[in-house]
Amino acid sequence: MAAAIGCGGGSVSAFGPTPTPNPSPSPVPSPTPTLPQGTIGLKVLDTSVPPGGIFQWQLSNTEPKPIGHGSTRPQVPTGPVRGVAVNDPSGHAAGIAVVAPSGITIQIKSPDDPNPLLGTNVDYPVVTMSMPLSASATPGATSTIGIDTGSTTLFQNNSTQYTTLEFNPGTLTIAPSASPFVSDVIPGGGLLADRSSIRILGANFDANTRVSIEGTTIVPSEVTLVSASEIDVKICNGTVADGAATCPNNGTNFQLDGERVRVKNQATNFVNEYYSYPRADDAGSSSTGLVNEVHPMYSRQTYLSATIPFVHSSTQFTGLSLQNTNALDSGIKVELLDAGNNSVATPVTFLLQGINNGPSSVRGTKITRDVLADWFPSAPASATTVRVTVTSGPAVQALGMLGDTSAGTVAPVIPQ
Repeated sequence: MAAAIGCGGGSVSAFGPTPTPNPSPSPVPSPTPTLPQGTIGLKVLDTSVPPGGIFQWQLSNTEPKPIGHGSTRPQVPTGPVRGVAVNDPSGHAAGIAVVAPSGITIQIKSPDDPNPLLGTNVDYPVVTMSMPLSASATPGATSTIGIDTGSTTLFQNNSTQYTTLEFNPGTLTIAPSASPFVSDVIPGGGLLADRSSIRILGANFDANTRVSIEGTTIVPSEVTLVSASEIDVKICNGTVADGAATCPNNGTNFQLDGERVRVKNQATNFVNEYYSYPRADDAGSSSTGLVNEVHPMYSRQTYLSATIPFVHSSTQFTGLSLQNTNALDSGIKVELLDAGNNSVATPVTFLLQGINNGPSSVRGTKITRDVLADWFPSAPASATTVRVTVTSGPAVQALGMLGDTSAGTVAPVIPQ
């Protein structure tokens, strides 16, 4: 069994050797920072999406500055949120978005203290959030997309706060109705072998639509226009000569997480960009309303065994979110442990379905629960730790949560 690296607060136990997350491609060197010490620059990228398309809010550093942890409140059009993702070169950072009627709050955290890589590569947004646009949106209309700077707090490591924030908002433009857009990428992430097939889903694709994926090459012979809502491609991660129509079959593996997928209409020059992330279908809901407002932002780390501190008070609670984007199902066991690592309650067991058995057949499943209210309503006072173990099948993504029903907040807790 294995446990994750990182910090989650409190005293926890790790079991077995520390696993290594999927390696990232070597980032392109970023320019030398010009902002003074203690200042961080952020921007929201401009984007253009037709009515009914998937709008992706993309928050990025203006220059490389490390982010240890922080929070912000996006300023976006009113509507549902489909998913949120955090991107960093190490693959260790995680976060939580709470989507409440009063607004959206995002918290992110990197365990790589004192030298986090989150925010150090400006080629990738720090956070992306996907939202479906109304089909009645007016083409040509524009709106400002940004953050509430007064509610934004960022730290360059575990303890040192940035004292100054420089921020540039972006613009959302409603494109003509027939413009192409990306709604999903399958698989959305993972370390893929060269020549792996990727499905680009969306709408308004035709013979004029061109697809590119940052960090790899797509050659013309490996592109299939399946329908107006799907284009299939094969990545070519080897060295391709200019103008080559075929892939040389000499490439290495490719990390898809957080890469920019671009579709362009050659006739109109319209471009839509989408940053990929693995996502899964929800497996039911929690009895705690605040937990149902949570959108977990998993690290790329996967776990066979991991622990988080167990907090249970009048208003605070511990939550746990698990995601399986593998082909096969994973058997899960959740236990409560005391300070001596002894199990103190009857374990909860269930099957977390993979892609082959998931409800959508193209994505796996995820589960987000209040550990006390949903699984252990009679937890003994001696319980100090939650342990999750994969009893069968592949390792899964995991994220702990520290919630407060009085404050309406949920903070990420990175498992050990």
